[in-house]
Amino acid sequence: MNKYIGKAGQYYRDVVAEMRKVVWPSKEELKDLTVVVLTVSGLLALFTFLVDWVINFVMGKLL
Repeated sequence: MNKYIGKAGQYYRDVVAEMRKVVWPSKEELKDLTVVVLTVSGLLALFTFLVDWVINFVMGKLL
């Protein structure tokens, strides 16, 4: 049982050590990247909608 507790403790220390190495983005970078993600997501949604609409329109005319 002590073996597992020791491993869990080591895992926790390793996680804390790795988290200290993380470089978090500034608020300005976070805002900019959020805008990029939302814009790209919106464009992909619009593209998917248009492709779906065109395929449905064509299939409706063929059938």
